[in-house]
Amino acid sequence: MTRINRRAFMGGVGLAGLAGVLAACGGQSAPPTQGGTGGGGGGNAGGLRWWDHFGGLQDLHTEWAAAESERLGVPIEYTYNEPGAATEALQLANQSKQLPDIYSPQVIGLPLPALVEAGWALPLEISEEAKARLPEGSFVEGLTMLDGVIYGLPAFAWGQYVACTWYNADIAAEIGFEPPKSYDDFLAVLKTIADDGRYAPMTIALGSAPRMREQIDDLAQAGGFPGYQGLRYDTGEYEYHHDGYINAIELYKEISDNGWLLPGTNSLQIPDARGRWAAGEICFQIDGPYSPGAVRSLNPDFLSKMAVAGMLTPNGEDLVLARGARGSDWLVNGNAELASQVVETFTLPEYQSGLAAAMDAPPLNLDVVAESDVIDGYAWLAEDFKQRIFLAPQPQVRNVEVSQALSRVEPVAPHVGEIVQGYLGGDVTDLRGELVKLSDAFSRALDNAIESAKADGFDVSRSDWEFPDWQRGTDYTY
Repeated sequence: MTRINRRAFMGGVGLAGLAGVLAACGGQSAPPTQGGTGGGGGGNAGGLRWWDHFGGLQDLHTEWAAAESERLGVPIEYTYNEPGAATEALQLANQSKQLPDIYSPQVIGLPLPALVEAGWALPLEISEEAKARLPEGSFVEGLTMLDGVIYGLPAFAWGQYVACTWYNADIAAEIGFEPPKSYDDFLAVLKTIADDGRYAPMTIALGSAPRMREQIDDLAQAGGFPGYQGLRYDTGEYEYHHDGYINAIELYKEISDNGWLLPGTNSLQIPDARGRWAAGEICFQIDGPYSPGAVRSLNPDFLSKMAVAGMLTPNGEDLVLARGARGSDWLVNGNAELASQVVETFTLPEYQSGLAAAMDAPPLNLDVVAESDVIDGYAWLAEDFKQRIFLAPQPQVRNVEVSQALSRVEPVAPHVGEIVQGYLGGDVTDLRGELVKLSDAFSRALDNAIESAKADGFDVSRSDWEFPDWQRGTDYTY
């Protein structure tokens, strides 16, 4: 069997060549027949198969599938796959021509045009009534639709940050401190907790390089970096060596060097860090807004103790962040007509409220959070997201042919997460030098991808990544 990994997908294959890669894994999905059944959906004759990797939504989706099965009069088989196994599960399903009828594509890591061209996504039939239930601008060319045809449904909030400063409210009351806003505030509180001696000051999922990358990307932008994930919005240049990145990583370094992290934190994966924190003897954990949903499955009694201080900024400045429009959280295949009827129900207020109540990734319609059964910290974050996060420019929205280059970008390693791990562990001594190398490596990878796309006749250039008219604190308009 030939397996498709992300490097094979993204490494010089391109959209046209992707069909050949997929052929080695069983071929492209067959187009839908007149009866609506194509290469996917073959494992549940007459019904639907629904797969996703959203751990905190398993109960909601199990109940929703049962209700939709009764409403439509067809069996719906819901399957949850762990994120680490979800990609291979989809590859194997494609090989046997049994892609699920409904699935979440984020684990594949490909732009929408690549998935459509390869036959992994079919048009999503959604009513005008359903569209009207979503926030204005939810469907975006190049992200959820192509040439005006809708293929994907966004389900979660486009504007959110993941470096949330969660803390144990009981410990805060016992020790006596206010929620920190600045780096110095945070360091002072951690020292106070350490000097008290009864509790560990902090833990993070330091063993997860991808999670460290996400947090540092967030903190860097909050600290003044004029872009996201190392790429400046204004110039289109990579600048991982910007002071915003340096200062954020140095914050983690100082915390580590002072011994304020729970012993063993350097090897903790995401569930481990959450589990240790939810045991109640650690004050702080930096984690995403979805932390309450995960904590509930570990120790529901701890939910009442969860409080959040938002995201830190170097000097306690107000957050001003930017995020791009949301891509496709749901795609359909196989029996697309019937699958679309289920996916359309994800726009209902009842489903959006269910997302909020699960306290996993925040729902696309953040307004429902205030009326849902959630802890105060989760509701506070939803309001903060609405006030602090503005729409960022995206090159593939302005020029859909940018996706041809994006699908050819070779992964770069080591990445920010690995550099953070190495710096805190002592293996990296020249932080700025390593980040300069990272910027250069990403720039070369993007240039090579652009040249490959241009060689195949696509109209794409580095200028597509330049938005000199971008202004911090405003929604970008094209």
